[in-house]
Amino acid sequence: MQKSIKRTLGCLSLCIPLLFGSFLLAGTLDYKSQFLYFIPQLTDVAPCRSGSLPLRVYMYDLPPRFNVGLMDSNFPNNTPVTAENIPSWRWSDGLRKQHSVEYWMMASLLYQRNDESQEAVRVMDPDLADVFFVPFFSSLSFNVHVRHMTETDTVDEKLQEGIIRAQLHKMLNGTKDVIYDEAHASEEGFKTSAEQMRLSKFCLHPAGDTPSSCRLFDAIVSHCIPVIVSDKIELPYESEIDYKEFSVFFSTNEALKPGYLINELRNISKEKWINMWLRIKSISHHFEFQYPPLKEDAVNMIWREVKHKVPAFKLAVHRSRRLKIPDWWR
Repeated sequence: MQKSIKRTLGCLSLCIPLLFGSFLLAGTLDYKSQFLYFIPQLTDVAPCRSGSLPLRVYMYDLPPRFNVGLMDSNFPNNTPVTAENIPSWRWSDGLRKQHSVEYWMMASLLYQRNDESQEAVRVMDPDLADVFFVPFFSSLSFNVHVRHMTETDTVDEKLQEGIIRAQLHKMLNGTKDVIYDEAHASEEGFKTSAEQMRLSKFCLHPAGDTPSSCRLFDAIVSHCIPVIVSDKIELPYESEIDYKEFSVFFSTNEALKPGYLINELRNISKEKWINMWLRIKSISHHFEFQYPPLKEDAVNMIWREVKHKVPAFKLAVHRSRRLKIPDWWR
């Protein structure tokens, strides 16, 4: 018995130094994964929720005048909007094109199918929802009704003037190999812009526009390398997509230096441009809207971005409920 105990202690005295030595050498060793499998009751615990499940969205039922009625004035206001009667998006409908995101999000929730391609599903019980969606086409509503307002010097119009864009237009207009055309928000204007984008190597995306601008999406779908001029900008899907692989960035000060932006673009080698072009072709489907929605198209990518942001919001809410000193961890 004593020999057995001594033998066991000898093994332990040998194993423990080796064990801690491996910790020191490995540095990043996940000790939990090495030891917790010995404890069945810990390893059998299921996660709170699998990350592969779709986002659960509760969508309010608003009268059509707040959403599809802004697109089609003949849509009856006492009729619920369904997957069967939702009006088709009119691609040639001028300015409405850049105010369409709410439409695609609403349509995707109405069109439900049981497959893994959908990043969000509609739930009818608000207690089951991860997020809540109000199908009010706010941006479209403002631009539909602003024409009836007597005050013309609105904040939205000031934004749409785009101070930086105006300065760039003055500086670049007439430059060799540069097409800088202020197209009107009409069917013909959109056709002209789309054609010019498809024929160009680079497409300028300056700051100073409304948040609903579709210029970046149009450039990417046209396989035109975006030239993004901004000091602060939140880009779509950036947690999954590295824009440096297919875009060129300039600060406002850099872009407004005479000749700097054009010289930098001309110095980009053919090989680098081709690599950026191939990359933009491979991800352009993430920036296309359609109905019914398709896997990893624009609206599904938007819902995925929302899903990625939910845990941070929940963490902040849970902490705020228990903490007496708010924001101490920042």
